Parts: sequence; structure tokens; C-alpha cells
Amino acid sequence: AAVHHTVKGIQAAGVMACTKHFIAYEQEHFRQGSPPSYLTASISENLDDVTMHELYLWPFA
Repeated sequence: AAVHHTVKGIQAAGVMACTKHFIAYEQEHFRQGSPPSYLTASISENLDDVTMHELYLWPFA
């Protein structure tokens, strides 16, 4: 799978890598505006089945 090669490549450079937050995890910083609101605000990623499989899950196949 594509993710396997990505993780192996990162690890080959001496960096720890895992697949946490790869699926539908669009943006971490400043996702809800300017500080300090983005520190505690959550965001919902609502995806239909086709979008989930065609855009996000194929690297894990």
C-alpha cells in the first residue's frame, strides 16, 4: 500500500512515523480562526462513503 512506502521512507531518514490522523484529518493549526479559539475548537469531518474510499482510504488498501 502507498502508506507503507511513505512510513518506510520517513523511517529510513531516521524519523519516527505512524499513520495516525491520516484519514480525513484536514487541518490541525488555525482551523477555526485566530488564537486562542483554535486551541479548543473542534471540527467535524463528515464524508460520504464514496469520498472516504476514493480520496482517503485508497492508500491503505
